[in-house]
Amino acid sequence: MGLALRARHAVAGHTGVLQSVQGGKSRLVIVASDAGANGLKKYRDKCTFYRVPLVTASDRSKLGVACGRSYTVVVSVTDDGFARMLSELAREIYGGEAFGETSSL
Repeated sequence: MGLALRARHAVAGHTGVLQSVQGGKSRLVIVASDAGANGLKKYRDKCTFYRVPLVTASDRSKLGVACGRSYTVVVSVTDDGFARMLSELAREIYGGEAFGETSSL
């Protein structure tokens, strides 16, 4: 994830993620499981409307470590290759519906 961010193939943070989803650039959105209910609903609704796969990761500190930060609540992956790789990895580790993905994934 940190590599994708450094290569500018991913965006972290509320505003950047929403712009990425609405602009049609997002290929996958990853949200921390301990994100606030309102934020989670907003990401889920936007991803459903714009048909962007959404998965729920562990907590914000673990997602942050994966991104090379102290904590991160939401990340949008904008590269097809990175998105595919992360989706497959998530399915292997957690399984489909148990991982919290939208039906478009």
